[in-house]
Amino acid sequence: MYNKISQMLPILFSVGSFNFYTLGLTIGVSFLIAAFIIWRRLKELNLKEEKIIDFLIIASFFSWLTARTFYIIQNWGEFKHFTTRWFDFMRFPGFSYFGSIIGLLAISIWYAKKQKWDYWQILDEVIYGLLPFMIFTQLGCFFDGSGQGKPTTIPWGVFFPGSLVRRQPLSIFTAIALFLIWVLLLRIEREWRFWEWYKSKAQGIILLIFLSLFFASNIPLAFLKDSKIYFFLLDLFTNILGLLVVGVIFYIRSGRKIINYGKK
Repeated sequence: MYNKISQMLPILFSVGSFNFYTLGLTIGVSFLIAAFIIWRRLKELNLKEEKIIDFLIIASFFSWLTARTFYIIQNWGEFKHFTTRWFDFMRFPGFSYFGSIIGLLAISIWYAKKQKWDYWQILDEVIYGLLPFMIFTQLGCFFDGSGQGKPTTIPWGVFFPGSLVRRQPLSIFTAIALFLIWVLLLRIEREWRFWEWYKSKAQGIILLIFLSLFFASNIPLAFLKDSKIYFFLLDLFTNILGLLVVGVIFYIRSGRKIINYGKK
């Protein structure tokens, strides 16, 4: 029986006694890629470059802060009142994707309103930078050995560090789902203005489609997570509720009416 524990690739390479961690480098590189994509897309809107750079700096810090905060709350049993653990990213790593998205969207709306930009349009552009960041970070989590799900006997199960059984490669499935969403949104970007059913032609459609697909993809992924029943149900409830709320907003912004009075 094959019971070798996979060592993955948590350390990409070392220089002397200094280690370059795969996840850290992946996050760093993916951040630069995301920042460049957002900068380029916002610049094409003829916005002032210095304001764009300020936005990227503020949004990066705030989304990082909310991602860490949400992760600490979700794993309160591990952190509790030990405040030193909150900032110990080597021994207690972890960030919440949901928290980073909430933070990024919130600061984008705030900054866009402050600069009198169309925040729906800004959010549409930001999504195209956010998705590559999320994809590459998930891949980094897999090679780091932290993107593991439930134990499984299915052939694609992976031996993660510290586990004697195969587990679902959750981060790989998440990365694949995000990649498919990214490809779909790139196609939608070229076509949505010609959709007859989207009567309003209002900006924000990319954001709303992204959120819809994000929540929808998280529902089946929740069944692969190795979490307690309470967190499993909370995860399902959050994603289903998010999907319903986004659906309502989407319908309202589409310009369609549930009842067309006086029309056949």
